[in-house]
Amino acid sequence: MAIKQKERGQTIALYAIILPLMAVFLMGLLDYMTTSVRMMDAVAVGDLAAHAGAQEIEVLPNGVIRSTTAGNAVAATYFRNQAPSYLRLNSVQCGRFQGRPACRVQAGVLTPGFLFPQRRIAVDTIGYLAHGVTREDQ
Repeated sequence: MAIKQKERGQTIALYAIILPLMAVFLMGLLDYMTTSVRMMDAVAVGDLAAHAGAQEIEVLPNGVIRSTTAGNAVAATYFRNQAPSYLRLNSVQCGRFQGRPACRVQAGVLTPGFLFPQRRIAVDTIGYLAHGVTREDQ
């Protein structure tokens, strides 16, 4: 079977067009997947830190919620000890949220920047105090 003169080099031209497009697509997919994993890490670490800080909140018998700076310090310490290098603690607030005793941890996640520029994405987690899990009850 003879190759026609017009069809010579078509395959090379096709690969020259498709190969860079596939590389950009794969880099974008890798960037998205890595960002997604980092966001899940941030939610997990923030949630556990918020729950650790919420255990320091005191609920008096008359229902008054009394938070101390110990809750903030515990949550911040827990976050810093558990967080990978791409997570940054923005703030910790322990007290009353939506009428319930809780700690709120706000963090920033650094995107990997494989294809898109690196930037910080904010993550906000709240850990509510469950009945019977204060530090004194354990």
